[in-house]
Formats: sequence, structure tokens, C-alpha cells
Amino acid sequence: MQNSNATAPAPKHYHDIDGARSVLMFLSVALHAGTVYAPARPWITSNTDRHEFFDWAIFGLHLFITPTFFFVGGFFAVLLLAKRTVGDFLWNRLLRTAVPLIAIAVTFNMLELYLRWLDNGGAGSPVDWFVSENFAMIWRTDEWQLHLWFLVSLLPMFALAAIIHGVLPRASSIRKGAVRLSDTLAKYVSGPGAFALFILVLAGANTANYAFAAQVPGSYDLLFPGFQSWYKVVSEFPFFVIGVMAALSPALLKALCAWRAYMPFAAAIALLLQPYALPEHGPMEGWVMLFLNQLSMWVLVLFILQFFHRYFSEGGPRTRWLADCALSMYLFHHCLIYIYGQWLTKVDWPVWLEFTLLTVAAATTVIVIHELLVRRLALLRLLFNGKTDIEKVRRAPGFFRSFS
Repeated sequence: MQNSNATAPAPKHYHDIDGARSVLMFLSVALHAGTVYAPARPWITSNTDRHEFFDWAIFGLHLFITPTFFFVGGFFAVLLLAKRTVGDFLWNRLLRTAVPLIAIAVTFNMLELYLRWLDNGGAGSPVDWFVSENFAMIWRTDEWQLHLWFLVSLLPMFALAAIIHGVLPRASSIRKGAVRLSDTLAKYVSGPGAFALFILVLAGANTANYAFAAQVPGSYDLLFPGFQSWYKVVSEFPFFVIGVMAALSPALLKALCAWRAYMPFAAAIALLLQPYALPEHGPMEGWVMLFLNQLSMWVLVLFILQFFHRYFSEGGPRTRWLADCALSMYLFHHCLIYIYGQWLTKVDWPVWLEFTLLTVAAATTVIVIHELLVRRLALLRLLFNGKTDIEKVRRAPGFFRSFS
């Protein structure tokens, strides 16, 4: 006879995947600090101290940071839907994604865009800016999003996942078929050679996704004012789908995260070469470069998953603190990078020193904001982290206790 007082098993926590998401959000600070000194981004600030290394760095980081976010988004969407109703899931995503998105968009993003307006010849108070054509243009286009574009792209993906989950019965053949497909795929990609072939197939699927999206009439136009184009919305969708499949099949997740000795070398080559399709490429060369670009993305994303599975699976207070602070770091840092980057135009220090100070100053400021405000005030916790667990987080170890 089963003991009625038996405690239900604790839900599995994927510290490795959570850790990957958290560290990459922190790494975004260095990515955006690099744009201040990248010759390819001269409009970021008026700073004239620039170095080609930062072009290489920011394009390299772009290859894997946001694609990994979309994989993680798909993965956790399935886990949430497995234990929540569709309504609960949508409410959770509204709080965790839409509310922080809107809160930062109308505060820190507006502050940054106002400063950009001033730096580009605008004159007047914030009220003057609010009634200017520049302010209206920001909201008609997708410029208001700045670094938040990936959160905007995630929202329709979450909605699609909720619709599919709500429409399909629990015992539907489509659900079972998706699980069987994911399990079967796991069997075929477990070997080292098969896994390498699988990465090529993934890169081909991404390239086909781009080719299909480009054929949609008006695919580069905004779907509606202030949103995004069809092309941009679906560009990262394959990463979300594989995240969904990994959540459906523990065997596939295990196959994706299994350490393979050649992956660090493959990731290093992808990061060094950084293939991108450029306007000067002809049609055939452009498609080849696009395929190689997507191949590099998948190599790096899968290496990140394997690396964190190998070294960050145990969890602990540091991992929990990083996971808690990660969204604050991503939301707040962009405006701070711009403000501090503008201040550093007034000094003539070595570019490497300026970049280091800019990165550390922005990250430190966000940590202070998170520790003193977001973790202490319920309203700010809700607005900028989408959470209502203020009493629990107050009792949890903070930055110094977690890392001491």
C-alpha cells in the first residue's frame, strides 16, 4: 500500500540550461560594450577610438547568444505547458516576458533613444522630443525595441506553442508522433559521425527557412507598425523548434548535450571564421555563405549546451543568483552602455582600458540595481523581472553571500 504521506519527487531543475541562459545574458554586456568601439557600428556613440577586433568580437558573439536564447525559450515553454493550463502558461509568459519588455521599453529604452536624439542633432527637453517626428517614427518602426527584439520575437512563438498545446488533445496522434520523432532522432544522432551530419542537416533546415521566408510577399516589411517583419520573426524559429523537441524527448536532450571531443575545435573554427552572407556576394556565393553562417551558429549553440551540461549541472547558490539576476542584466545594461560610453568619449585612454571599464561599470550598476531595488521592492520585481516571489527572494542569498 502506498504511503499517503510520501513526498512527491521534486521537479527536475536544469541548472545547465538555466546557467547557459544566465551567463549569455551577462555576456551580452560585453557584446554591446564592444559596439561602442566597433568600426562597423559608428552610429552607436560619437567615440572615435575604435578597433577592428571589436567587429570580430560582436559578430562572433551574435552567432550564438540569441540563437541559444531561442533554444532555451522553446525548451522551457514545453516544460511549463506540461504542468500548467494554457491560460496559466500565457499568464506566466505575459508576466515573465511581456511585462518586463514593456517596462524597459517605456523607461530605459526611451531614455537611451532620447539621448541618441540629442547626440544626433536634436534639441529640446524630453517633452519636445515626445511631440517630435523622431518619437513618432520610433514607435511606428521597430526602433523602440533596441536590444529587446528577441523578446518581441519570442512572444508569437509562445502564443503558437500555447495554441498547439490547447488544440491538440493529450492523446492525439500528432503529439505522440512528435515525441516518437524526437526519440527516433536521438537514436540516430548519438554517434559522433551521425551528430556531425545532424549539424549539417540543421544548418540546411535553417537555410531553407530563410529561403522560404524571403519568398513571402513583403517579408521584409513590418507585419504591423511597431512590431517586426515576417523575415525577422521566423529567422530564429528553428532554434525554438529544436528546443521544443529536446524538451519532448529526454533522449534527444541527452544526445544534444553529450560531450564530444571535437566540438570545442569546431566551435573555435566557427568563431574564428565567422562566415556571413554579404551584399557583395553573388547569389550562389551568398547562399553558400548563409549555409556556413547557420552551420557556425548550430555548432556554437550545441557546444554551449554541451559545455554547460559538463560543467554547470550541479547548480548551487552562484548558479541560482546568476539565474535570478540574468533578466535584470539583460534589460538594464543597454542604456547604461550608451550613457557610460558617451562619458568615455571625453577621455583619451587606451581603447582596451575603456572597453573593460565600460563593461565592468555597466554590469556593476545593474548588479546594484538588482540587489537594492529589484530584489527588495515588489513592484520593481514584477515590472522588471516579471516575478511575484519577493518574500522568497529576499530570504535567498544575495550577491555577496552567493559568491563568498
